[in-house]
Amino acid sequence: MRDRAIGGYFELENRVESEYHQNLIRLNSGRNCIEYILRAREYKKIYIPRYSCLAVKEPILKLGIEYEFYSINSELEPQEIRSLNHDEAFLIINYFGLKGEYIKSISKSVKNLIVDNSQAFFEQPIPSIDTFYSARKFFGVPDGAYLSTNCMLREDLSRDISWNRSEFLLRRLENGAQDGYKSFQDNEQYLCGQEMKIMSKLTTRLLASIDYKEVKKRRIQNFQYVHLKLASINHLHIVEKDIIGPMIYPFLVESGEIRNELIKQKIFVATYWPNVLNENKKNSIEYKFASNLLALPIDQRYGLLDMDRICSVLKSLM
Repeated sequence: MRDRAIGGYFELENRVESEYHQNLIRLNSGRNCIEYILRAREYKKIYIPRYSCLAVKEPILKLGIEYEFYSINSELEPQEIRSLNHDEAFLIINYFGLKGEYIKSISKSVKNLIVDNSQAFFEQPIPSIDTFYSARKFFGVPDGAYLSTNCMLREDLSRDISWNRSEFLLRRLENGAQDGYKSFQDNEQYLCGQEMKIMSKLTTRLLASIDYKEVKKRRIQNFQYVHLKLASINHLHIVEKDIIGPMIYPFLVESGEIRNELIKQKIFVATYWPNVLNENKKNSIEYKFASNLLALPIDQRYGLLDMDRICSVLKSLM
């Protein structure tokens, strides 16, 4: 501490509380959490869902590990879970934070399970089950991920630096979402292919300043309100009692063309995931989800008036 600067200009101001997953391993991205697990466990093959983003495959291809796709059903659950060899892993995604209870139930019988909770930040890890989380799916941070595992990788990792990739956060704050979007895309592209590192000091500090109790409460309230308004016309069956701080409200429609109309009215809904449309047949459930599932924003930035606007616009388009 003797070399610490005293006085001078002020640093970024924020209130330091504590991180939600403060006892887990801090890494720079979810894809690098997958790499960590694959290397630490020395897996030779992994099963991954067809309905997943390109980032899932990135560490698998990097390490040259064999992989095989599996299909899901209309409940966002694997159609089949094969018996695994000791050097094989099965990755399951907690889609939109809806499948926590299901994953808990199968964790008792499926060995070598890897739980992708990048869409379920508030779900607690299951003891002895490798689980990872992505911070930027839920909060305004440039990077960051958490990993729960009891198998440690024996090597020293350098710390990431992210101050130079945070412009999109400041641009959005000052000038609005559209002004910062290009910078946001640049940061997303930068994260592709990045080596495994420890979470940056900036991201760690930002994540320690969040009121997680309030964030979780707001997300659940917004989700419940939208579900109350739209459940009767949602083609996706949702078991509401399983919801613990969801990422978005998944609204499945007959035609995804509604997405463009929502964007025109400044209701921005992401596509999960564009690559799925190229990798799967048009009559597959995965193609249907990628094409026709609307990811309605229900996060902590918004209240019930915003949710009412989303529901009203949607109903007017259907």
